[in-house]
Amino acid sequence: MSDKRAEFSDRLQRCQTQIFSYIYSLVRDMDDADDVFQQTGLALWRKYEQYDPTRSFVAWACGIARFEASNFLRSRSRDRLYFSDDLNILLIEAWEAVARENQEERLDALAGCVDKLRERDRELLEACYRRSVRIPQIAEIWGRSPQSIHNSLKRIREALCECVRKSLVQGARA
Repeated sequence: MSDKRAEFSDRLQRCQTQIFSYIYSLVRDMDDADDVFQQTGLALWRKYEQYDPTRSFVAWACGIARFEASNFLRSRSRDRLYFSDDLNILLIEAWEAVARENQEERLDALAGCVDKLRERDRELLEACYRRSVRIPQIAEIWGRSPQSIHNSLKRIREALCECVRKSLVQGARA
């Protein structure tokens, strides 16, 4: 039982930001998204026996999150700030289609942008994101302060973000 619990916890922790973002895009309120995320977490645990490990955990979790968000929105349908169930379902389906479509394009653009980085910046990304080494350890290995490493990572992430944005815009024009 504890192995199952640990496995579930690990999977949920690795993708909680994606699930929360998805829920937020559906309910459009941070407090409501937090409530729906908590409900989704409980539902995921109750249904974890049904999860097929050959499929994407994020996709499975977002399917359950969609159901939980739909229930939440239905319960709030009297509030003028929420859309009808039919419109919510259309928005959810459109978001899912765009998310699937954009994810592959974004990953391709990101790979191209990483290739354009200076070798030293690529090495820093590798050290920080592909290995399980903490920033203070990396700073010590690289002979830099932890703040310097954080600043470099921020600069690199901003450059990658801008590069991906430009690549996607250029791809849309083509």
